Amino acid sequence: MKGKLKWIVILIISLLMTVITLLFLQKYLSEETERRIQQAEPEGQSVVVFARPMEADEQVYAEALAIRDFPQHLVSSQWLSSSEIAELLGQRLKYAVKQGEPLTRAMLISNNFAGLSRQLPKDHYAVTLSSVEGARHNGLLAVGDRVDVVFYQHLPSGQRDQHSFTDLAVFDLGGEQQNLAAATGITLLVPENQIRDFTHFRTDEYSLWVRPTSLAENSDRWQPITPPTRVLSWTGEQP
Repeated sequence: MKGKLKWIVILIISLLMTVITLLFLQKYLSEETERRIQQAEPEGQSVVVFARPMEADEQVYAEALAIRDFPQHLVSSQWLSSSEIAELLGQRLKYAVKQGEPLTRAMLISNNFAGLSRQLPKDHYAVTLSSVEGARHNGLLAVGDRVDVVFYQHLPSGQRDQHSFTDLAVFDLGGEQQNLAAATGITLLVPENQIRDFTHFRTDEYSLWVRPTSLAENSDRWQPITPPTRVLSWTGEQP
């Protein structure tokens, strides 16, 4: 009885050792296989790709981009890494791109060559007025100021008519940017629905007021004042 029990214990121990050996062998083979596969694969490289489809003329910002790893032998020299895109953010696309497409400099329109049309807000025109002494406000006028412009039209009768345009944005000041008092022109953003009238009067004499930010956008304070009516006493004879 004791001999049979002894053989049973020996058999159980042998089975346990066999199982443990097989587990260690399987782990070794898995690690070795993974190591050899990694050695056989080419080294990867991270490049910047588009995280979503984008249309032509859209501005490229970080939220529209993602990082993706490619095998090094497949990476083009024109593709960009994350360390190269900081100076390119905010530029516009020349053409539409697909999700996952790598970013290249050739896709972008440099801000230095963007052109005036691409810089204008939607439904606005840029119109430049010749700078006059009163419009410079001693050189304090700056890009982004909101202004009111009143044109004075001299009529054949000798009278002077006025036409006002309110809440226009200063887009650019001509001349040296370091010396705004010497500006040779003032470029304003004019809404599309006002451009025809504004262009008609732009060569006339004008005055320009800087508009306070607290003033309501639609308020127009430059309507001509109607002369008061004079009531004369009747001195004629009664019928």
